Amino acid sequence: MDNWKPANWKRDWTFTPAPFAVFVHTPLCGTCAVAKRMLTVVEQMQVEIPIFTANLNVMPSMAQHFQIESVPCLLMKRRDGSWSKLYRFSSVPDIIAYLEQERGV
Repeated sequence: MDNWKPANWKRDWTFTPAPFAVFVHTPLCGTCAVAKRMLTVVEQMQVEIPIFTANLNVMPSMAQHFQIESVPCLLMKRRDGSWSKLYRFSSVPDIIAYLEQERGV
């Protein structure tokens, strides 16, 4: 997972070809660490959708723009430019199902 930089997140969101996902987290969040491990497994199994990471502590404007209510959060940008949020990281199969549904498979 590539890490987005604070100065470039708007450009990355706009110009990265959709679909893709952004894992929004904070470094000291224990639940975020567990979710990141799950996403590492998902990424190894599911290579069609790139997954990026964003440290919300250094990107408060991103939190405001997407109205992120808590972390961890997975932002999914669809092909049509719309986006969705996932806050519940219950299992690897559930995350894969979410990504496939949002991708339009």
